Amino acid sequence: METGHKAVPWVRKIFFVLITLLFLLALGYVGVQLFAIVHHTYKTETAIAYTMSDSITLSGMAVFEAVDVPGSGNLGYIVQDGERVSSGTILAEQYTDDSQGVLREQLDRLDRTISLLTKSQNSTGSDLSVLTSQTRSALYNLLDQINTASYSGIASAEEDFLLAQNRLQISTGQVENFDSVLASLRSERESISSQLSGLQTITASTNGYFISSAAASPITMDETTLDEMSPTDLQTTINVGNPSTSDGLAGHIITGFSWRFYAVCTLEQAQRLDGITKVNISVPGKENEPLSATVLSVTTDEESGLAKVVIECRSINADVLRLGVEDAQIDLTTYQGIRIDRSALHIVDGAKGVYVKYGDLQRFRKITILYEDDNYILVPDDGKIGTDNEVRLYDEIIVDGSNLQDGKLL
Repeated sequence: METGHKAVPWVRKIFFVLITLLFLLALGYVGVQLFAIVHHTYKTETAIAYTMSDSITLSGMAVFEAVDVPGSGNLGYIVQDGERVSSGTILAEQYTDDSQGVLREQLDRLDRTISLLTKSQNSTGSDLSVLTSQTRSALYNLLDQINTASYSGIASAEEDFLLAQNRLQISTGQVENFDSVLASLRSERESISSQLSGLQTITASTNGYFISSAAASPITMDETTLDEMSPTDLQTTINVGNPSTSDGLAGHIITGFSWRFYAVCTLEQAQRLDGITKVNISVPGKENEPLSATVLSVTTDEESGLAKVVIECRSINADVLRLGVEDAQIDLTTYQGIRIDRSALHIVDGAKGVYVKYGDLQRFRKITILYEDDNYILVPDDGKIGTDNEVRLYDEIIVDGSNLQDGKLL
């Protein structure tokens, strides 16, 4: 009887050990699952509308039809680079004192402010919700211009924001009008303007687009000579660069409505231009906006292995007028669709596709490739489930993650 009673504590200990082990095993399993959930992350990217181009890069020179504008000394420009001018337009003032340049800058700022305030109080009456939306949109645009360092667009974006904000102030009754402010600004303007009267000016001798000598010295070589050059001769000319000088010149007036890009390339690149007449041209870092252009001619030289390409563009702005010897991007074909990161591409059962995040689930969606490069894939924007192209605009594409499987929980 004593032996039986002594065995009871041992049974209890074994039972306790077993319960503890089971508890620890359960706890460990939960811990492993929690660790997997916490550390098993997926990176997604929103499918957005995008434009991609099949492009080549050509080395060449931008050539313009232009006339020189004589002028030297301490000049203050009245017109902006790239501005359209007519014969007789005052282009610049010749200052005799450094303070006159400061006065001109003050006068220009006053003119912009007066114009902005006048426009603000003459264009009220919109619905308050519309004005609020316009102000918000203008602010976002201004921040976007600043974030992208688009200095040419910051001034315009700032003016749009101030205009929207001023209109909102009037509509909400924060201010009745800007009459008193305008009166003060106009009085100040008259005082400054009187101090600049009598200065010697430089005027345009013809119609065209003005570019100051401080901003650029356009290449103005004879187009007939360039057209007759062989690819090798053109290569030599491009290597020499722009021989023109701006000494003694206030600037230049581009008289034509178009400009040409004379370039050299390999025979392989020339073959890609075969049969193509309409292209887009841009110069990364200088003229980033692709401009419509026409391929006028492609001349090949089998002996040298070079080809000469002549492209004409009818778009002119300040950035274009600053071009010289450049490496230009020529877009041969342009595609529009939905952009997907290449890292998201998977092949499942022989079908190309991507995994898309739908709530807490992964879904495999087939794609049809329109165009692709080393970084991105472009697919049509008419995606529909059950077709060969299932990705739709704003889908959350999984671009990074392991153990992906259709229908699996994330």
